[in-house]
Amino acid sequence: MRKHLSRLFLESKQYLAPLQGVELDAGLEEDPSLLSAACAEPFLANLHFTLQKAHPEAGAPYWRIRSWGLSCWQPIYLALICVYHLKRIPNSLGRLHQTQQQAYVAGYALPDGEWLAGEHEALVKHTAEQLKTLFDALQTAHLNQFGGRQALYQALLADQIMTTMVTAVGASASLFDIQNEYQLWARYLDLPTDILNRLKQDTGKIIFTRRTCCLHFRRDDGELCADCPRGHKAKQEKKNKESHV
Repeated sequence: MRKHLSRLFLESKQYLAPLQGVELDAGLEEDPSLLSAACAEPFLANLHFTLQKAHPEAGAPYWRIRSWGLSCWQPIYLALICVYHLKRIPNSLGRLHQTQQQAYVAGYALPDGEWLAGEHEALVKHTAEQLKTLFDALQTAHLNQFGGRQALYQALLADQIMTTMVTAVGASASLFDIQNEYQLWARYLDLPTDILNRLKQDTGKIIFTRRTCCLHFRRDDGELCADCPRGHKAKQEKKNKESHV
């Protein structure tokens, strides 16, 4: 139903300006310059080349990890917006097409079609099943193009989903809520749940420390992220040393 698709376009753009959506037509669906489950490798090759040219000092591990994160961030946000804000989901999320903007992925096209409403867990399940099909295709393309380990891609995806959930809810959800919701998504996306141990509440704020490192610090303009496990480990070691003085 076009009204639901239009509302998604409006809400996603209001939430994050780069999340600009358009309706997927036949011309866009066949465009090889867009990233989709059906056609990923040409897009990823170009994205990887752009990242390599923009940040040659960062090295192949960074280009690979950055490419994966950029490929996944929009589907994650759109899924959460649909489930938690619209409270209905499109039956076409797996056909999402994404656009490259220089060394970034921003903008998407989605076909109109049937939209589903219903009980919360059923919405999560159906959305996660569509995402899994999309992410599995993108992961296979990354493995074919850049190598790496499947377990690393899954761990990166788990961290990215948790980080997005914590960022999106802000102060509106409790630690218990986020733990329960993540477990629900992880069940249907077949993602690890050990990262729940990295989630805590401190002075009313929910804090998550990633299990994986995005390697942003390897860029000339980069540094350790606030949720970086490397930074967390350094702080813990410093704290332990001070406690023994």
